[in-house]
Amino acid sequence: MTEQTKTYSIALRLRRTTYEDAYVAVPVTSAIVKQKEDGTYGIDYEAFVAEAIRLGSDSRVEWQVEATEVNAHPIQGPKPEDRQSFDGYYP
Repeated sequence: MTEQTKTYSIALRLRRTTYEDAYVAVPVTSAIVKQKEDGTYGIDYEAFVAEAIRLGSDSRVEWQVEATEVNAHPIQGPKPEDRQSFDGYYP
């Protein structure tokens, strides 16, 4: 590389977040139903969500990518020796 073609780059650590969604059907059982003060029964929302999240870990759930975001990582530091860096100057 000659002095004329020498370039400089600034490294930035990025973070890519992929959002996925899935539908799960939560059975209405005593695990998610609670008795109210007036004697009626209703869905315990926190228990319902916890059960849905538990079901979401089943390998049969069909997750689909909803969106992907790329942002600057909030923690910056030197690149570890075992990691690669993409240089946009050399496509």
